[in-house]
Amino acid sequence: MKRWAGWFLFLLFCACSGKDNLPAGVLAKDKMEKVMWDMIQADQYYREYLLSDSLKKDVKKARYDLYEKVFAMHKVTRTTFDKSFDYYSTHPQLMREIFDSLSIKGNRKLQDFYKPAITPVDTSALRKLKPRIDSIKPK
Repeated sequence: MKRWAGWFLFLLFCACSGKDNLPAGVLAKDKMEKVMWDMIQADQYYREYLLSDSLKKDVKKARYDLYEKVFAMHKVTRTTFDKSFDYYSTHPQLMREIFDSLSIKGNRKLQDFYKPAITPVDTSALRKLKPRIDSIKPK
């Protein structure tokens, strides 16, 4: 009986241990997340500024140049990114985790952007003025 329990635990450990192993040439989930975040930012810059720039002759090339800058910034090649994207696309749970994390990060950035820039008024100074106001009332 002890032998069977030992084998069962060994098989369970072996089955669970390979879950996070990625094939060679595939970016780790956190690295993929960072690259995708910067690609989203580059895409937004492209849509908001480069598309409206009438002096740019080849805006599509400018878009791909932005992508190449993101890859260079993260020290990743387009081939590695494409291979990683294909891998995560065939593993929907992992891709969902990446997109959920990107969504949370985007929502946080949006909330930070819309936070009021003005700090609340210190009401202690107003309380000091109240007795003066009461003394001005007509009799």
